[in-house]
Amino acid sequence: MVLLGYEITFLIYDSYSLKDKRSVVKSITKRMHNKYNISISEVGAQDTLNQAIIGIGIVGNDRVFCHSVFDQVMKEMEENYEIEIHDIQKIEA
Repeated sequence: MVLLGYEITFLIYDSYSLKDKRSVVKSITKRMHNKYNISISEVGAQDTLNQAIIGIGIVGNDRVFCHSVFDQVMKEMEENYEIEIHDIQKIEA
């Protein structure tokens, strides 16, 4: 069994209120969970207008597959949302 955990910090463009930010974060979390069956949640910077921190958990039986899923998630987030990723912290078990 392979467990991968990621903490992703990113900047949200065109976010001028907490309502705008939460709309984007909620859309990202719902879409990625439904499409890739990953655990994903906002884990920090809840009161910052244009910055978000989300946590992603991926469980599988093949390390290459888990890394592949994460790469697909990151690619889709960058392509479909007006965000700029600043930091990615990885935890493997």
